[in-house]
Amino acid sequence: MLGAMTSIRGRLNAIDVLLTLFVVGIGVVLMIGDVSDEGASWLAVPLFLPVTLTMLWRRSSPLGALAAAAVAVAGHIALFGTITRCGVFLPLQFFLVFSAAARLGWRGSFLGLALSLAGMTVMLGWDKSAGIDALPYAGMLVLGVWVVGRIVHTVVVKAERLREQTAELRGARDERARLEVAMDRARLSAQLDELLHRRLGELAALADRGIDEEGAAATATLVDIEHGSRRTLEEMRAIVGVLRSDAEGDPMAPQPTLTHLEAMILRAKGAEARLTVEGSPRVLPAGVELSAYRIVEHLLDAIGDAPDVAVRIGFRDDALDIAVAGPAARRGAAATAIERARERVALHSGTLEAATHGGRAEALAHLPIAPAI
Repeated sequence: MLGAMTSIRGRLNAIDVLLTLFVVGIGVVLMIGDVSDEGASWLAVPLFLPVTLTMLWRRSSPLGALAAAAVAVAGHIALFGTITRCGVFLPLQFFLVFSAAARLGWRGSFLGLALSLAGMTVMLGWDKSAGIDALPYAGMLVLGVWVVGRIVHTVVVKAERLREQTAELRGARDERARLEVAMDRARLSAQLDELLHRRLGELAALADRGIDEEGAAATATLVDIEHGSRRTLEEMRAIVGVLRSDAEGDPMAPQPTLTHLEAMILRAKGAEARLTVEGSPRVLPAGVELSAYRIVEHLLDAIGDAPDVAVRIGFRDDALDIAVAGPAARRGAAATAIERARERVALHSGTLEAATHGGRAEALAHLPIAPAI
């Protein structure tokens, strides 16, 4: 609606037509009374219609409407001389000058004010009821309406600029989110690359050591190579799984970590939900941190909303424990959420136990953390 206020182009709508019909009807009624009282020609009634019909273009072309109204009233005066016209012409000018002031810039609005004053001067010069003496008062009223229109124009322009700035800020925020996502993915990719270089180097060293070995020693070396290869594949699968599953989510959102848990719990379950951290908090591998965040998110979906929701994070030397407890949610929704959490846990070869007792659900996830080499 604000955009339409400042537009000088626009199609006619139902409001324009109804308002114009109202003004035309009032004009016809008043002109019939004036003609009857003043003994003027009855042709003055239908020929006054061009004056009131200018209301139809108050939005699409306010200056054209003001100019047409002035020319139409001048023609009416030339044909019928001095009769009463102020009862319709003055309110019509208020509508038209407000539209010009609210929709046009300074130059157009000043021109609209000048056209309105010129039309009123011509009309009052040959008006039987008001007369030219009423011009100062009518001019002050029109000026007041014009000022109100300029205030509306200023407010609308500021609102439009605010919308544009909001759109620009939203674009900047989205771009920043894209950069954060790209940085997180680059970090996970770098972690995967580092893992491959380190583990392949370890496997190569084991293979070199086993070249000169025989018997049981060679067998033990092969077993070490097999175990190292499986461990490398599992860690690669975990990191690639995190990248793949996260790509299926919101690509605009930055990768969350355990430091974002409190805010997420607050959003999901309210200010009375409790978060407890045990052990020695530390920075974990990016894949583990993201999976732990998502596991808590899924487990919160599996419980209902209540003040006694509790989340516990336990930092162990070789594992991360996650416990979530709260009122049991609907069985179908809870089962789906727990299954999604279980898939996350499986990426890291962990375990997840979930149970419901007396209307209260509890879940405990255990994520092994490979020691740094």
